[in-house]
Amino acid sequence: MMALVNTLHTLYERYFAGFRAVMGGSLLQLLARLTLAGVFWRSLLTKVETAKLFTYTEYINDFPVERARMRVPELPLEMKPATLHQFNNDFALPLIPGDVAAWMATLGEFVLPILLVVGLFTRFAALGLLLMTLVIQLFIFPEAWWGTHALWAVMAIYLVAHGPGRLSLDHSFGNRFAR
Repeated sequence: MMALVNTLHTLYERYFAGFRAVMGGSLLQLLARLTLAGVFWRSLLTKVETAKLFTYTEYINDFPVERARMRVPELPLEMKPATLHQFNNDFALPLIPGDVAAWMATLGEFVLPILLVVGLFTRFAALGLLLMTLVIQLFIFPEAWWGTHALWAVMAIYLVAHGPGRLSLDHSFGNRFAR
């Protein structure tokens, strides 16, 4: 019986060692960076005026609807009036005026995801998004913890703890300056 258990354990370890070799290192960190950045970047696109890239026309019930394959924020950033209204009324935070909170969130959602994607100041960026997640959780949507915020927090905590991985500017600059 013990020989069977040892054999199964060996097979189990070999199988997952291969998986760990592929996913356990820098690829996992890159995926965490891109996923977390994508969440907050899409939120940014709901707050500011955007430009459409790669437009096409789709017909829905014989009516033409213009779509875009990609949207990017127009620069300089211009906040939508609905965003300011939402932060002043629906998302009122203690101690921070709504206009200030709206711009803080918008600038954070603009800068921090870019830093994560390129892997620059990754731990700082992930910590910033973790703090934003906690503010959203505690003050905006306290009932929604297990829905999505816990997932964002886990990704951010992982990046703060483990860093960006080898596929990052942090790693490249760290190697260059360490010499």
